[in-house]
Amino acid sequence: MKQPNAAQKRFIDHVCLFIERYTLGYLYPGYEQYFGYHVHHPCGRSAKHNKVEIGHWFILPVPVELHDVSSNHPLNVTHYKHRFTETFGAQACLFRRLVEGMRIMGLSIPPDGVLNEIFDSGE
Repeated sequence: MKQPNAAQKRFIDHVCLFIERYTLGYLYPGYEQYFGYHVHHPCGRSAKHNKVEIGHWFILPVPVELHDVSSNHPLNVTHYKHRFTETFGAQACLFRRLVEGMRIMGLSIPPDGVLNEIFDSGE
């Protein structure tokens, strides 16, 4: 599997900086005081959409209990994607919210062409 490049690594670091400042409650109501999260790749690390690599860019910080494969939480995105999206919204919409907040804060975000493909991905 291809490893993330320098720009993708910087973006991942900036996602972590952003969510540590604004908490997981920014994306997931009720998780304002919850600090453990995993970096989730909604389409997988090697995903492409219209031949554009989006996998290392399309990431979401997700509370551990909503992502860990050993968690039996009823909203776990790994096991119950439909329930997760019914509760919190489509993953591409969560990503858009995350990126807009990061843009306002002056943090690095994916290139426009990559963003367009992520928003078009249907996730």
